[in-house]
Amino acid sequence: MHTKHYRSHFTYQTGIAFNAGVGQLNFGGRHLANKLPNFCVDQVIAYQFNPYFTLGVDLGLNVWKKTAFIPVALHMSVDFMDNIVSPHWYLNGGYSFKWYVTSKPEKMTKVIYGAKPGWYINTGLGAKIRIKEQIFLVIAADYKTQYSTIQYSVDEHNSDFDYSSVTTNRTKNLFYHFVGVKFALLYW
Repeated sequence: MHTKHYRSHFTYQTGIAFNAGVGQLNFGGRHLANKLPNFCVDQVIAYQFNPYFTLGVDLGLNVWKKTAFIPVALHMSVDFMDNIVSPHWYLNGGYSFKWYVTSKPEKMTKVIYGAKPGWYINTGLGAKIRIKEQIFLVIAADYKTQYSTIQYSVDEHNSDFDYSSVTTNRTKNLFYHFVGVKFALLYW
């Protein structure tokens, strides 16, 4: 594909990402390391205006431990060269709807992670590699953040029974951060 004979067109991208939580979750005087595993599959439908710039929509399924989100986002990607291998950057921003969430706190941490829907941002930097004339492989370092809640318990009455392993009575909004790797097939 060379720039002087280029025609704009629709493109499709099917991807998977594997991420791990990073940073601290601070709530109610507690500090928990974010060690949540995260798996995501997504489908992008976009319009490639020229060999370098693409704009479209992204729909995915983002699975955490005992909860899941359905992110719907605007998608933008930039290819820095028009070669067989090109540096590739993407940005997705939108809203994640809840698919399901557990109703019981984790046994060890006694919290419920990601209990509410919220804003979502996903970005990555990597390489776009031409496999065939209209099929490309994208490999990228991936970062995502999800605005949601953490639910936990506070013993208000100094009771003899520990309710924190059964239910929660507090909620705090916070950002969950994840880093990992993404693999995708881009085609048209």
